[in-house]
Amino acid sequence: MISQINEFVNNLPDLFFNILIAFLAVLTGLVLKFFLRQIFNYYARISDNFLIKIIIKRLRRPMSFFLPLLMLNLALPLMRMEERYYAPVSKSVEILFTIFFAIVVIQVIGILEDYFYHRYDFHKDDNLKERKIRTQLQFVRKVLISLVVLITAGIILLSFESLRKIGAGMLTGVGIGGIIIGLAAQKSLGNLLAGFQIAFTQPIRIDDVLVVEGEWGKVEDITLTYVVLNIWDQRRLILPINYFIEKPFQNWTRISSELIGTVFLYLDYTAPVEKIRTELSRLLDLIRCGISG
Repeated sequence: MISQINEFVNNLPDLFFNILIAFLAVLTGLVLKFFLRQIFNYYARISDNFLIKIIIKRLRRPMSFFLPLLMLNLALPLMRMEERYYAPVSKSVEILFTIFFAIVVIQVIGILEDYFYHRYDFHKDDNLKERKIRTQLQFVRKVLISLVVLITAGIILLSFESLRKIGAGMLTGVGIGGIIIGLAAQKSLGNLLAGFQIAFTQPIRIDDVLVVEGEWGKVEDITLTYVVLNIWDQRRLILPINYFIEKPFQNWTRISSELIGTVFLYLDYTAPVEKIRTELSRLLDLIRCGISG
């Protein structure tokens, strides 16, 4: 029986043989993905583990492409193709595999970020530590994703012989070009370095309350190049990230999440001040009883 199957396969035309190999490789990848998903779903049902659930959520779709492409890439040497056909097919599969591998790496970074966000939830009264960790994680995630994208693009471009020659020619004339690029990128590099400084020295953090340019609001987002401040009336103040290194600003939650405010009562001269003080004392007692209770 096995010899008959081998004879049948060997007698197949090259085109049908290659299609069969590609089909079996893709099918193997999909079957492998199915079994892995069932295993993770089983553990998610019996353990109620947040990490397992976020892995399923983040990697479900990328793995549907990554594993079949991985199997197809491994099966390419088994195909019967002439070099003029094999080279472009192999190059296309490698490029697609590289892209989806980068997507999987980005999703893994997202999994780690979600896990730490879940562990250090900052939706509580005293969230100073949580805001510190979240600020660092958010900045590091953006830097890592940028590096993954740049490295992936570099790998894809360097896989083409013509682009490698262009790159070598560019490196030969790097003198003047390097100076021009350095001057053009000086501002961007300054913002990037300012971002690192803010992420780890932390003059500001996510959810900090600031007074900047006469505006009061909370830090909503910190990117590689700018900071988003959510103003009290739902406006957004966008500031370059190096603003918080070069200029003064007020941070009301630098060492604590508690806020101190001022209340002004505009009254007539004949207002009963003693009765107002008595009512204020009564309200403060109610607040203290509510906090202690």
